[in-house]
Amino acid sequence: MLVVGEPKRIDRAIRRLQGALQGVPARGVRLTWRGGELRTTIHWARDDAFWWAFEPRRARDALVLGHAPEPPPPRESITCEINLPRTGADRKLAGMIVEDAAGALYLAHSGRMGGARPGQSKDGFREFLADGVWRSVEWPDGEESEALIVAPLDSPRLTRLLGRFVDAVRRYKAGGAAPLQTALCTDPSTRLPPAAACDRALVDAALYEELTKRGVFGGTTDLFSVGADGPRPLFGLIADGQPEEVALAVGALALAAARLGTKVKPILVAPLDLPGVENGALASLPFPCVRFQWRGARAVFDGLDDALA
Repeated sequence: MLVVGEPKRIDRAIRRLQGALQGVPARGVRLTWRGGELRTTIHWARDDAFWWAFEPRRARDALVLGHAPEPPPPRESITCEINLPRTGADRKLAGMIVEDAAGALYLAHSGRMGGARPGQSKDGFREFLADGVWRSVEWPDGEESEALIVAPLDSPRLTRLLGRFVDAVRRYKAGGAAPLQTALCTDPSTRLPPAAACDRALVDAALYEELTKRGVFGGTTDLFSVGADGPRPLFGLIADGQPEEVALAVGALALAAARLGTKVKPILVAPLDLPGVENGALASLPFPCVRFQWRGARAVFDGLDDALA
């Protein structure tokens, strides 16, 4: 992936980001942070438990963010900022706009956190958010580094993905537990295109919640330590239905099932809308297939109870 360095493209990307983010405006809110404060309009994304605001600074735009499960009061503390350069790529700032091989744009972050506690570092955040969508990026001068892909700018789930980032930063700075790494699926996401990997994280989280409601975990947080009385569910996840991803998910699930035998119950999870050929192929597999579709920014599943029975 490439870091965007042209000022005009960065400006267009920031304007696209501002237009795509959702939230209820709250005017005249007093924002405070270590060493400063300002009064501005923030936007509360209620369903995703955070607020956001854009603040122009010298040579950069600051996307200011705060955790907010409840309506923001007149005075709020900032959880973090994603600072984006206006005049070109700048490794001194943690925020960046990156593009993939197809030219799609993403909001990304280096992992370096201002305001972190003593001993907390970029490497520490990388370890804390190990299951994030980390990708190698190339800068305009040829240097390479690793960045967290926060969200595709054209994703209808951009606000939800940004809310997950804010929550992860809040947990990290507070010294709390890392976001739950569900490890539900057999196939790794590291080879997926970044947009599909971002969606996959949302599907995985929604699937975990649904399984928890059904008592699949037996009171633990590890799917693979479910009680010994029956086969454990083992999932393969298809996030966006590209042929390579379908082959990876089906192959990994079949291989794991062959290795573990009757100890597991293989279940494939796939989007409701897939190309016709792929749909026909999935129907003939020797294990059940649960389909999901997006309801807003949440994945909802059809056939999950039947697959678990």
